[in-house]
Amino acid sequence: MKKITKISTQKQAGRYSIELDQVFAFGVAESVLIKYGLAKGRELDDALIAQIKYDDAVAKAFNVALNYLGHALRTENQIRMKLKEKSVEDAIQDEVVTRLKTLGYVDDLNYANHFVATKKRLSPKGPTAVGIALQQAGVAQGVIDQALATYTVADQLAIGEKLAYKLAARYQREASRAKQQKIVQGLAQKGFSFDIAQAVVAQLNLANDGETERANVTRQAEKLAYRYRNETTQARQYKIKSKLYAKGFSAELIDEVLPQIAAPAEYVD
Repeated sequence: MKKITKISTQKQAGRYSIELDQVFAFGVAESVLIKYGLAKGRELDDALIAQIKYDDAVAKAFNVALNYLGHALRTENQIRMKLKEKSVEDAIQDEVVTRLKTLGYVDDLNYANHFVATKKRLSPKGPTAVGIALQQAGVAQGVIDQALATYTVADQLAIGEKLAYKLAARYQREASRAKQQKIVQGLAQKGFSFDIAQAVVAQLNLANDGETERANVTRQAEKLAYRYRNETTQARQYKIKSKLYAKGFSAELIDEVLPQIAAPAEYVD
């Protein structure tokens, strides 16, 4: 048996140093001090000392988890990864996570629901992208499926529409056909299914008006004419037409605009 000869506060708030037989033995959290009724003069055997140290390790790990949770909602996996960084053994991780769940501080379904709602509202992402992010956070697939059930088709169409208008502005200098294709691709990259992306584009009038389409094809044709300035007239015209058609402009509009494009001054036929 060893006797507690001194208990003193540590620099860290809520921590105490325990001396046994006038020699520093270990530190404990205030909660552990109270739990075991540690006081000067009390005698401790080796088994009790081991249990006190274990409970203090749990208290330390619990405090790490609480601090981590203080910044944002976390998944069980994220909590475990943080504790692992601090070299917390698995058994203690289990105790900490169980306590956090009991207190309602860790709930993966609540995390997933909040994550889905946030992504819909503040940082628009489609269901696929949201699901992948939740997987990376360690959320179980069944929980992800429950949370994504709140991401309705109506939500997807409404959010996809807002993104589509932004993408349309980005690709306003493209041919209507190419612009619409890139909007579909852009929505898919944001995590929307191709069916939803195509439905969004189909329900919106994103095609360029005639004046804009003509301005776009004219601008592209002038650039291509300069690029192929050292070609013969026939070769240059053929390459320009091919490129413009590949960019999504109609053959009719190309044939209408191309004769109006002056040959570059540098070219001598």
